[in-house]
Amino acid sequence: MKDFTITIVGTGVIGTSIGLALKQMNEPPQLIAHDKELSTSKAAVAQGAFDKADWNLINACEKADLLILALPLDGVAPTLKAIAPDLKQNVVVTDTTRHAVATAEIAAQLLPETAHFIGGNPIVIPTGTGHERAHAKLFEGRPYCLTPSPKASEEAIQLVVGLVSLLGAEPFFLDPTEHDGFVTIVEQLPTLLGVALLNTVARESSWRETRKFAGQLFEQTTAGISHQPETIKENLRANDLLNLWLGRYIKQLQSLQTMLSTPAEESDPALLKLIEQAVTDRNNWLADYEQGRFVDPELLPPDNLEHPGFMKRWIGIGS
Repeated sequence: MKDFTITIVGTGVIGTSIGLALKQMNEPPQLIAHDKELSTSKAAVAQGAFDKADWNLINACEKADLLILALPLDGVAPTLKAIAPDLKQNVVVTDTTRHAVATAEIAAQLLPETAHFIGGNPIVIPTGTGHERAHAKLFEGRPYCLTPSPKASEEAIQLVVGLVSLLGAEPFFLDPTEHDGFVTIVEQLPTLLGVALLNTVARESSWRETRKFAGQLFEQTTAGISHQPETIKENLRANDLLNLWLGRYIKQLQSLQTMLSTPAEESDPALLKLIEQAVTDRNNWLADYEQGRFVDPELLPPDNLEHPGFMKRWIGIGS
């Protein structure tokens, strides 16, 4: 399928893993990498994820039949603004951000009428952010959320559904606003916790000694602030629901504070009940994640999106 070109902008763990997974095909498409750091995209080529790295963004994207933006939210607008005039007619564009509403608005504003935008969000838990953490099986059995633009054609949607299937993931569809509401709870709220935690403990004079004891639990709790500060700020500002959930979270913390400041014989039963419920909920979530029980039948692609002839012509699947 060398006559079909996929360009991936951003060769971190997600972009490079997509390339590695597609390279498992019998006849993989032409895969082009671009990253703001040329050394990073060249390293991803050396890993076997891409056929070549192009240092020039426009050159990398103008040949693409399918363009994947494996970028943080603050990288989407500058990228689309730079490449939009040179994109191929009927190019299909998708992303991997956690902000469906914002990326959809950016795409609607900047992409030409002939482009088809399909928002995407792979629900995975990589072990790091760099290309060196990428692997071909990252998406296998995992949900992959799709939020198509209302203007996207059925063929374009099916193309991205086919891509997701090739990655070994399970495609499901959501409204962008609903998607962002869910992400606010499980992404932005923990990120705020990390910001608050570091600004609480690292400002104390004892931090010089305390930090020696910080291990895996501390690292996991603060993992949400491992990106650039500007990216984190944009992520936190991207959804108006965050304040609502922050208020609920603060109430929980205040309730725990009250219990811990009350004599044990009075508050321990309630405290233990809260902890037991949290442990149960976490164990259930992990079991569902590991066994791939997240995709409900009603969230799978509708039957009327099946166009095997189109898929076979474009990316070599179907019959």
